[in-house]
Amino acid sequence: MIRECTETDREMLGGYLEEDSYGQAIFHLIDEFGFEQKFQSVYMDIEEEQCKGVYLMIYKNVLLYSKENQVEIDFLEQMLSVLVPEMVIGRKDNVNIVSWLLTDYRMDTVDQIPELCDEEGNALKRDTWKKEGQEWGVLYKEK
Repeated sequence: MIRECTETDREMLGGYLEEDSYGQAIFHLIDEFGFEQKFQSVYMDIEEEQCKGVYLMIYKNVLLYSKENQVEIDFLEQMLSVLVPEMVIGRKDNVNIVSWLLTDYRMDTVDQIPELCDEEGNALKRDTWKKEGQEWGVLYKEK
């Protein structure tokens, strides 16, 4: 079941996301901006009181993470019909699953999370989030 997260979910999200750098990047943004911002929404896929995936919508970007590579495609299809993202970012295998939904997007592999910008095009403050041997999958909206 997918549900929108609130401050009460912080501990469960932290436990799930802190294990590797893909999740840490998402958790850093949650820590930075919290749960009550108009430009950011956090969703969690939860089964039997266990987190199975996290979806972060921030400005016009989607960051996703599922350890078991079980991306909730029905949820994303619904969300992507409302939000037309500039980028979809995450672990390469997670993003690859989403690529069939966004056929007019270009898939790329990069060694660190791409720069995220606010509505005015200003870069968000961030850590580098670059780890040796790590590959981020990114779907870029074709312009």
